[in-house]
Amino acid sequence: MQAKSNKSHEQVELGFGTKSYNKNVRFLNKDGTVNVRRKGLRSYDNIDVYHWLITTSWTKLLIVILAFYVLVNTLFACIYFALGYEHFGGIEGFTGPDRFMDLFFFSAQTLTTVGYGHVYPNANHVSTVAAIESLCGLLGFALATGVIYGRFSRPKAALIYSENVLISPYKEGKGLMFRIANSKQNELIEIEASVVLSYTNPETNKREFNVLNLERNKINFLTLSWTIVHPIDEQSPMYNLTTEELVKRDAELIILIKAINDTYSQNVYSRMSYKASDFVDKAKFVPVKQDSDNDGHILINLSDIHKYTPVHN
Repeated sequence: MQAKSNKSHEQVELGFGTKSYNKNVRFLNKDGTVNVRRKGLRSYDNIDVYHWLITTSWTKLLIVILAFYVLVNTLFACIYFALGYEHFGGIEGFTGPDRFMDLFFFSAQTLTTVGYGHVYPNANHVSTVAAIESLCGLLGFALATGVIYGRFSRPKAALIYSENVLISPYKEGKGLMFRIANSKQNELIEIEASVVLSYTNPETNKREFNVLNLERNKINFLTLSWTIVHPIDEQSPMYNLTTEELVKRDAELIILIKAINDTYSQNVYSRMSYKASDFVDKAKFVPVKQDSDNDGHILINLSDIHKYTPVHN
């Protein structure tokens, strides 16, 4: 079936343009990052070390810190070894590798300003290098501390989204539905949702971005879960469109959630997108299980947020 004219629908410009790529392209990845790779610049213009350090996983960050620590100590150990181990007191190794390891650990003690004193420089030129290494250590640990603090202090909206979007019975018709929940123990208040449907118009072969009217676009507290509903009525750009037609039009549901993190008293944002292949027709969500413990706390099972059952009608 053909959709009604979209002239009456509120359209927005999200910054993705109107080009139809005629392939399964995502504008937003499921983790909320923008799926755009920039080319045509000098290689170093695309380098943003701070952004990578702040956003990469903790595992990668710890590997980078450990690798950098070993590399710097190895570099200074090589410099000390080249300047001559005889200019150091306390060297106990009798072979080249043993003496190198003594200098490596001396470098580690100098870099971290621990300074056990077992190995010590006794010439001005190696003392100068050790002083430079101490300065590098102070600056390096200050930068590492800033990065780690930035990761801990950056407010986030750690939301869980349902794996699928459902087209379910809603009042006298149908509604497009997905669920979100807060996965952390912090409180999110004044939560606002904005949902945009993007698809290729078969008549113009251009992308269109239509704002979807929601049953409710704002709640005060996200304490349990929130089922966000778009009524599929005559004003909806999805009216009379089947899931198969949405797949053909390469439809994508783009979601922006805005809230206030009560811990930091700052605005936080969460982005997500669903492709048409994530839509499930004639299904409804299974209620999220809620219970209480002996202390009077309300318990919810967030794994239920993804569960749904078919609807036969």
